[in-house]
Amino acid sequence: MNAKNQEIRISEVVVRAHLDCARKSFLLMFHRDQRKPTEYGVMIGERKSRDVTNYLSKHEIRGALSLDVISGEHHWAAGDISINQIISKRLETENVFFEIVNNKSRIEKLSISPVIFSASHTLRQEERIELAFAAHVLDQIHKTQTLSGKIVLLGGEEKSVRLTDFAQKFHPAIALLNGWLASSQDPPLVVLNKHCAECEFQHLCRPIAESEDSISLLARIGPAELARYTRKGIFTIKQLSFLYRARKRNRRGKTPPVKHLYELQALALRTGNVYLHGDATLIPSASVEIFLDIEVLPETEFHYLIGIVVANQDSLERHQYWADSKADEAAIFAKMIILLNCHPTSPIFHYGNFERVVITKLGKTYDTPIDTILTRLFNVNTCIFGKIYFPVRSNGLKEICNFIGLPWSSPGASGLQSIVWRYRYDETQDEKFCNLLLAYNYEDCENLRLLVVRLREIATNGKHSVDIRFAEIEGGSLSEQASTIVFQFKKLLVSAHGKYEQSKIILKKVSKANSSSVLAGKQAGVLARENARNKHNTRKVDKTIKVRRGRTCPKHPGRLLKPTEIESTRTIIDLIFTPRGVKKVVTRYIGKQGYCSACHSQYSPPAIRRLGSVQNYGHGFQAWVAYHRMALRLPIDKITQLIEDVFFEKISSSQVYALFEQLSRYYVFSENLLLKKILSSAIIHADETTVNILGSSQYIWVITDGTHVVFRHTEGRDATVIHKLLDGYKGVLCSDFYSGYDSVECAQQKCWAHLIRDLNDDLRKSPFDIELETFVSAVRDLIVPIFEATEKYGLKVRNLAKFHKSVDHFYDHQIIGKTYRSDLMITYQKRFLKYRDKLFVFLDRDGVPWNNNMAERALRHIAVQRKISGSFGKGGTLRYLIFLGITQSCRFQEKSLLQFLLSGEKDIDEFKGKGEFVGWRM
Repeated sequence: MNAKNQEIRISEVVVRAHLDCARKSFLLMFHRDQRKPTEYGVMIGERKSRDVTNYLSKHEIRGALSLDVISGEHHWAAGDISINQIISKRLETENVFFEIVNNKSRIEKLSISPVIFSASHTLRQEERIELAFAAHVLDQIHKTQTLSGKIVLLGGEEKSVRLTDFAQKFHPAIALLNGWLASSQDPPLVVLNKHCAECEFQHLCRPIAESEDSISLLARIGPAELARYTRKGIFTIKQLSFLYRARKRNRRGKTPPVKHLYELQALALRTGNVYLHGDATLIPSASVEIFLDIEVLPETEFHYLIGIVVANQDSLERHQYWADSKADEAAIFAKMIILLNCHPTSPIFHYGNFERVVITKLGKTYDTPIDTILTRLFNVNTCIFGKIYFPVRSNGLKEICNFIGLPWSSPGASGLQSIVWRYRYDETQDEKFCNLLLAYNYEDCENLRLLVVRLREIATNGKHSVDIRFAEIEGGSLSEQASTIVFQFKKLLVSAHGKYEQSKIILKKVSKANSSSVLAGKQAGVLARENARNKHNTRKVDKTIKVRRGRTCPKHPGRLLKPTEIESTRTIIDLIFTPRGVKKVVTRYIGKQGYCSACHSQYSPPAIRRLGSVQNYGHGFQAWVAYHRMALRLPIDKITQLIEDVFFEKISSSQVYALFEQLSRYYVFSENLLLKKILSSAIIHADETTVNILGSSQYIWVITDGTHVVFRHTEGRDATVIHKLLDGYKGVLCSDFYSGYDSVECAQQKCWAHLIRDLNDDLRKSPFDIELETFVSAVRDLIVPIFEATEKYGLKVRNLAKFHKSVDHFYDHQIIGKTYRSDLMITYQKRFLKYRDKLFVFLDRDGVPWNNNMAERALRHIAVQRKISGSFGKGGTLRYLIFLGITQSCRFQEKSLLQFLLSGEKDIDEFKGKGEFVGWRM
């Protein structure tokens, strides 16, 4: 600690200042000599001094309390009021009095409580905390606990306050202030707030804020908005102006609430133009219009001046009603009501909601009918807020009027200054201050009238003015450095896309002769369909097969069946695929039934029993249905229509679904075989996506090794299903940054494509975050050479191991021990630290990809189907995922899905297919 700082102590004044502004408390501690009190502050100080004098005069001071902990001597004397300073270690009191409650001669029996003086007529939270701090300083010396204290309100009213509820609320401030004392630090950043108007350091802070173009210069911007922009690295109004993006209106939903867009306000300040946003509010008009302004002393709620300007077509009438005391308030309110009722159809314009609140309150207080007046009130600010953005930092009446050339005669005119003028008038009865208030009030009304005229001009001629623009066609832009980075990252992501490799393949073109033959075939099909609909719906049997009767009873092995003359028949509809096309074949199976004397039942021939009791469609037909459902993504009802149009078969949707489900059971073995091969591979890709199942958001998971694909379904995003599938796996898992994958016990490679997208998106959203831009530049310098090497030499350790030095250098200079200011950068710093061992596995193992593209390609079908269908059925999801795994496995191996289904094979790896057909691509 510096010697200078050893003399500085923390007082209740500093703690109270910290509640208003951290920078103010710092300046009070280290630069108190630079204070420059405002007129309002001087007035408050005078009123408090007067209250202190009056309070002390009521208490006879028979002794004083002297406490000096440095010398270790505590001397107590009898008396009611003590001196107003005590010191305890690094804490002290400045403007606190200590009242001796019990006048006892022995020190142990004395009871002391702190007394402070307020600048308000009501108890406030800040003063309770200030009083609790004073009690804490006293307790440090007295070695006891002070339970209560006293606050003397403005005007002399005394309030007793229990301090137990506020004992801990000043401790965070003390911890921060002690940190400042312990080491020399720069003052906190300038962040303007509503307290600045009365602060004695505003002459120091505002010029700094002006030079820094601080966002806090924008009036009424709250701490939450400032924190949100800080996280994006936005610190200046100019930076904020580039964030504005025009949004499309939602014409289907409800009208959104009107909001003030700070980004658009910043854009107006940067360009110097007026911006119109959304639909304008219609301003009422009449031959006689009234403009109203009311002045008040907020502490006592004394409404002492009412100003009204009545604007006729050819003249202006000025009316002002003055009250010398609270007793005159009712009289001036009654005069206002009489004047307003003289013009019963005239709109009453005011700025802000204050006048409406005052009229409502005074109407109830003085039992005055005001309903008709309330319906005529029109808040001019509703025409501006969220709709018209002037190049000013506030939507206050004075800032907007000053911009359009409507000044006030007094340079420092403001609501706060009017309180000072009224106080000076009450103290001195000097007519000068009364005239200042009357002029200020009249100019409020007159400038409001002229502002309404200007707003009407904007609504009428705004489209033709060069200084007025429409916010819907405005937008921001990236800096040149950020644009370069985004472009390079965009090119880099292309190599991780599924179509990158496919783009290198030249597909065989279809000749014109073939295309014409296809067209002719379609026309022939249309004619055949029309002819068929004109005929009777009788199914022609193409082939009849007679089958042998069963010899033994299926329920009683060894017992012979007796022959009967009763015939069993089954008709199977199937599809035969030839080089010339698809042909429907109807086959009828006929055979004699056998009778069992033991069970007294008749049994069809075994060949007919094997066909099933319900199914009338063969394997080829089922394969054709599954192909259209999976590869062509046709809904079930569209497949039924296609079957009717092409094969002249009427079939219900439930029958098509039954065909699909029956065939999926046939391939359960295939799915288990795919899973076994995936788990035996050296690299596995995993990912998940959401699907809507009957209105509920659920999850589809995928694992793949690049040639085999398996899907799983869960209702939630719990990664337990992946943990079970990969239990005991010893290879490398490639995944995104979802935390559910982190605890899988195997080596992991996190997807750089996801990370680059996040960096790109955040850089676009925060184009002026210098820390983020510098960091992303460093990331680019690190990974671009690595990925260029993988593109040139492949995923070989012998060519990639050399980049470990670059990785270490990056972490030493950008991550480890680096202090960042931006919240976004702090998040990326933690992310890179957490996943350091999982971001660069591909440098140590051959063949490990740096992206998770395989899993994303596998999920691509789900994403497309989700757009088409919207939602999925609950019952068929399991069967659908079995087929989807087979579909994607055929796609990855470039084998025809339809040929595989027609072949009857269950092992995709063993299925060879036809060489000239490479299968379906997406």
